[in-house]
Amino acid sequence: MSWLSIGAKWTLRYTAVMLVAVSLLAAYTYVRIEQRLLQDARFLVDLQLKQLAETLVAVPADDAALALFLQRSTSAAGPDLKLGLQVFDPAGRLRLAEGSLADNPVPLPDELPEDPEDRVGRHVDFPDEKYPYLVLTRRLPDGGAVQGAVYLRRFIRNARDVRDIYFWALPLAAILTLALGSWLVRGSLRPIASITRAAQRISGTHLEERIPTTGSGDELDQLANTLNDMMDRIRRSVERMQRFSANAAHELRTPLNALRSRLEVTLEQERVPDEYRKVLGETAEQVASLSEAVQAMLRLAQSEAGLPPEHRVPVAVAPLLEEVADFFGPLAEEQGLHFEVGGLDDAVVTGEPAWLRQAVANLVDNAIRYTPEGGRVRVEALRDDAGAAVTIAVADTGPGIPPAELERIFEPFHRVRGEARANAAGAGIGLALAREIARAHGGDVAVESAPGQGSRFAMRLPVAG
Repeated sequence: MSWLSIGAKWTLRYTAVMLVAVSLLAAYTYVRIEQRLLQDARFLVDLQLKQLAETLVAVPADDAALALFLQRSTSAAGPDLKLGLQVFDPAGRLRLAEGSLADNPVPLPDELPEDPEDRVGRHVDFPDEKYPYLVLTRRLPDGGAVQGAVYLRRFIRNARDVRDIYFWALPLAAILTLALGSWLVRGSLRPIASITRAAQRISGTHLEERIPTTGSGDELDQLANTLNDMMDRIRRSVERMQRFSANAAHELRTPLNALRSRLEVTLEQERVPDEYRKVLGETAEQVASLSEAVQAMLRLAQSEAGLPPEHRVPVAVAPLLEEVADFFGPLAEEQGLHFEVGGLDDAVVTGEPAWLRQAVANLVDNAIRYTPEGGRVRVEALRDDAGAAVTIAVADTGPGIPPAELERIFEPFHRVRGEARANAAGAGIGLALAREIARAHGGDVAVESAPGQGSRFAMRLPVAG
């Protein structure tokens, strides 16, 4: 059945279950009706035996009156029931017989009930009769016995008529169940078909397409909402990737074009070796700068993809900050800045040293780029009151960040418009990379800033436990 659709499979299963249930109900009903009809037959014979026993008590020796009673009782029952009655004396000899038992006498059973109120019942087949007779035997108080028999054809045929009705109704029930099941399944699968069509319309150029929901809150609505949420995440990821690719191409195209133009101009005419050496040296610096930018972009992409740092080891915060200060201290002095390192805590975090060094370096580099000459840049590490986290803060006295830009400051390739030093040009991914690295280590980066009051970037990391 692997070639059948889900709807066809559900319809067949529903039909099979319903047919089994109807068949079981029909069988149970037939058995119960048959039992009830046989009980009615037994009640009829027992009633006749009771009346016969009362008559024997009233006229025990009057055979003529007794024979008249037997004739009237068997005749009143009608030809279909073929009621028969027998009377036995205490010695077990047949005294009188009427009806069907007159032509086909039935001997007494081997054992009679001790209590006159009890009955012994059995089914007896008569010659030339298709159906059996129900024969009941009752002991009399004087030691004699009476027997009654009734032909079971009417009772059995009534039960079989009910069985035949169920038998012929079963195919009709199967057809109706199949039609009803198909209708129910189509109705149940209609939202899934709608979801499928909507999903098929979604493509790389139509990520805004969404699956319609009914608002019922059922399982299919939850599935549609889940798929829509997934599409929102995919759309944001694709848009972020497209922006990243476009910005990366733009950031690389400009320096590459400048580098190419410089080399072409150099090669247009013969030059002395010193000039070639100078051009090659400057070219090497630009290539190194481009290589660093590409490495930063790759690391940012890796962080945004959720890839964890490969080598996590305990990293002491104080030596890490001292290493960064040793590298940027001379650069800050060249720019006429006051560079301070203080509040070094002996906290230890778990992470990849190169990644953490890159994150702190990006924060410090950003502060130096945007702090004017005569300004101050301060780096410090402070542990929180609970001792569970350490905050590496980089504060500057630069122009600050407008409130409208604070929401976008950590977006890749986003640059703050406003006052900046002449050499503040960068790739625009330093802050974004710093935040992604912090998040990859279970932390985050926050910023506090206002125009004209400088900025303070705080990278919070959990302490190694």
